[in-house]
Amino acid sequence: MGANSSNVANFRTKVVDVTIDLPASTEIELGELAVDATAFTVGTGRVIGTINNATVVDNDDKGVQLEFWFSDKQTAPTFGSAAAVPTISTADASTLIGKIDSSATFTDLVNSKVAVPAAFSPIAFATDNGQLYVGTVLRGATTTFGSGDVVLRLSLTIEQGY
Repeated sequence: MGANSSNVANFRTKVVDVTIDLPASTEIELGELAVDATAFTVGTGRVIGTINNATVVDNDDKGVQLEFWFSDKQTAPTFGSAAAVPTISTADASTLIGKIDSSATFTDLVNSKVAVPAAFSPIAFATDNGQLYVGTVLRGATTTFGSGDVVLRLSLTIEQGY
């Protein structure tokens, strides 16, 4: 290696699947909260890293545009009630670290629809309890979800933690 080079060996990649249970038989309108904060584990204890890539698998087979808002608050933030406009407090809003928009373009795979969101800037996070939270807002047409779910597959880079 050259004089101005360094070898970084502490970064790891990790794939995390976040299952978001959609509210069955509830009509959700454009701009309304589909699901309040869903917790998911990125590691154990203190974890620092970035969300780099995402794939959205809609097992409810709707293919409607969804917006996923992330928080690294150490307890679940409250986005509000499903089927209502999000009502996040100022304190909880200050813990938001980024969002991913599914886009409106899904590929129909017969029993599921899949979207790969457009490129986004990596979403940096730092958590002391190994958890992050995601709130889901409907950005597509008004719909009533069935009994399915959405799986948000996230590709992470972990800088510190396990």
